[in-house]
Amino acid sequence: MEPVPTVLVTGFEPFGGNDTNISQRVVNRLQDSHQLVNPWTAHSFPVHVETDVLTVDAEGAQRTAARISSGEGWDAILHVGLCESCDVPRLERLAQDRLHMRIPDNKGRQINDGQLDGKGHRGCWLDLTLWQPDDFPVPFTLSTDAGAYLCNETYHATMRAVCERPSTDPVPSPVLFLHLPGETKLSVEQGVAMVESCLAYMLRPYPMAPHHVVAAALSSYGGEVLVGQRSAGEADGLLWEFPGGKCERNESWSMALEREVREELSLDVRAGHPLGSWYRQRGDEAFVIHLIHSSVNHVPPDLALHVHQAVRWLSPNKVPELEWAGRDGEMIAFLAEVFKSTS
Repeated sequence: MEPVPTVLVTGFEPFGGNDTNISQRVVNRLQDSHQLVNPWTAHSFPVHVETDVLTVDAEGAQRTAARISSGEGWDAILHVGLCESCDVPRLERLAQDRLHMRIPDNKGRQINDGQLDGKGHRGCWLDLTLWQPDDFPVPFTLSTDAGAYLCNETYHATMRAVCERPSTDPVPSPVLFLHLPGETKLSVEQGVAMVESCLAYMLRPYPMAPHHVVAAALSSYGGEVLVGQRSAGEADGLLWEFPGGKCERNESWSMALEREVREELSLDVRAGHPLGSWYRQRGDEAFVIHLIHSSVNHVPPDLALHVHQAVRWLSPNKVPELEWAGRDGEMIAFLAEVFKSTS
């Protein structure tokens, strides 16, 4: 019998002169045990939900990250916040490395044009494009812009803390941010159902158990990214891809990325943090490719190519017509959207 997963769901106290916050009201309804529905099999499974209402200040934004750093852990973490300008719920694929507060927080702090850690934007390691609208109580949208206020600060801090925690799993437990519109557009009951649907997908994210694959988003100082063309005799021969490969047993995403790039290009890189994930089925196998922000001190003019026959540096905003392996074309289009939405 499988152990019952435990998840953390957080909301926020009221802010900006509001008397209530829908995220707080939703979270207050969620503490305790629930039955979720596996989106791929329609079978129900139990989950225990732990909740926390965060203060709208620096301490609240860092509270979940601090708990992770002190040794606490969950099978999934879902942050829920209020988006007053939203008409429908919004799932955030990315947290910006940016703090630009349109109003002071509840302790009077107001920072403009600041960075959170200076290491770049962080993306969730879930393929949200797989999430079927019919499995949710109301329509939703996907976003690469979680804003630059406390919601974004909280999301960025939690993803950083989870990724920095030592692990031999291919990827950490999933972290996601869900923005809910105000109660004039969404009821608390609909918000609760939306959270439950998100948790079901977070805990059962793929229709088949996948191999975990890492791909390096290795950037030049000009913002270009390195891609390679597979040699004719290789799998996906003559197609273009981000360099990388499968995680081995007991190997984390960061260890796998650094090993794979060294094996493929004789290049020593430093794995930074995930930017996003893409699921792919090929025959009777499934793969989920995690795009990882990476850096290197020096790239020699002539790279040693072991599985590629050519490499190119491409601007995500000016990509020529290339034949891409798997979903790598979607990955570079995602980078273009990230640069556009966070510029």
